[in-house]
Amino acid sequence: MGSGMSISAAGIQAASRWFGATASNIVMDTSGKPADPSNNAGSLQTSPLAYDPQAPYANMQAMINPPDSDLATEMVHLREAKNSFEANLAAFKASSQMFKSLLDAPA
Repeated sequence: MGSGMSISAAGIQAASRWFGATASNIVMDTSGKPADPSNNAGSLQTSPLAYDPQAPYANMQAMINPPDSDLATEMVHLREAKNSFEANLAAFKASSQMFKSLLDAPA
């Protein structure tokens, strides 16, 4: 495989992982992360707990940790991952076509 195709393939894999991680962030942010029941007033807490009895990850008091990121930011990340995937795929196809043309060229 040519170096252009290798680089593009690595970019496609990176974009796929980025897309998966961002999708996971959206799922966790909309379902709520489990609240730590051992968290008390004396401990450091990064964000206040929120009451949500319908959340699947709520603790015994129906409390969850609110999202660490907002949906708009994650949607931008999804679009960036999609664009990166498409750009790397186009580069892979062009590199593949050039490699094929090189192999088919008369000696």
